[in-house]
Amino acid sequence: MISSKAFVFLLALVPAVAVANEFYITSQAAGQLSVFDAANTEIKKIVAVADGPAMVVADPYGKAIYVSHPEQGKISVLDPDNYQLVTEIKTGGQPFAMVMDSQKPQLFVSDWFRNTVLVINTSSNQLVDLLAVGDSPAGITIDLAGRKVFVANRESNSLMVLDADIPALHATIKTGENPYAVAFNPHNGHIYVTCVQDDSLTVIDSKTYQKVAELKPGRAPYGVAVSDDGKQFYVVNQNDNNLVIFDAESLQLTTTINTEKMPESVVLSDDQQYAYVTNWFSNSLSVIDLEKAKQVDAITLEQGPRSISAQP
Repeated sequence: MISSKAFVFLLALVPAVAVANEFYITSQAAGQLSVFDAANTEIKKIVAVADGPAMVVADPYGKAIYVSHPEQGKISVLDPDNYQLVTEIKTGGQPFAMVMDSQKPQLFVSDWFRNTVLVINTSSNQLVDLLAVGDSPAGITIDLAGRKVFVANRESNSLMVLDADIPALHATIKTGENPYAVAFNPHNGHIYVTCVQDDSLTVIDSKTYQKVAELKPGRAPYGVAVSDDGKQFYVVNQNDNNLVIFDAESLQLTTTINTEKMPESVVLSDDQQYAYVTNWFSNSLSVIDLEKAKQVDAITLEQGPRSISAQP
């Protein structure tokens, strides 16, 4: 079983493209959820949740907020109108990263203690299936049109492709060492997988399941996100304290922007003009102006900020 100390350093956002002006941010050490108002660049509300919140994701129809608590083996379900606890889904294991399926009432959750992906029915908030994957699954994302779920297996150095509709495995692809976060680009069909141990990012074709490239974004790459138009993707490097931007066509690194200490996760603003980066060691949120290519503000967060997710 992963120790609490080691577990803390493994956590980060499994990012998705953000298309909202409000965002939810988990603070693991503080046991709190912050609501960030991007329009006014301020924390709108701070909500106490169960201990050890790791990842957060919102229902695409605005009906619920899901917060994972790996060390407690459960997922909290909050009401997005008043942020009150609606129910707790007792999953067991260590539920970690989550991705919503906007076409069906289901939530996919990586469980790195039991080496499975959990399938939760979001209508009943019941655990309905466990899908076997590789060792210590971490990041997870979905191709909605292609009906595929991608999960990074941290200790197996692989990415698995699951069917989103039936319990079936499509492919297993080797990645760099200790793959962590995963993002999907629906415009070119590429999957981006950050690999922490060897400072690499694996690019995979979601149709052929072939490795396209292995990039070097920086030291200890963690969170990754894709622009709405699919032309760029963004990676935070924990040991370099920066955000780097890649051209999705040429796969060339085009821009490097300093953040604060130990950046974890990254999302984009609704207008794609800003990037927001949670910083674990600084207890802050970097506000980055992408046109100016620099950090323009740092918002104080509760202790141990990890993931950030858009409000639908």
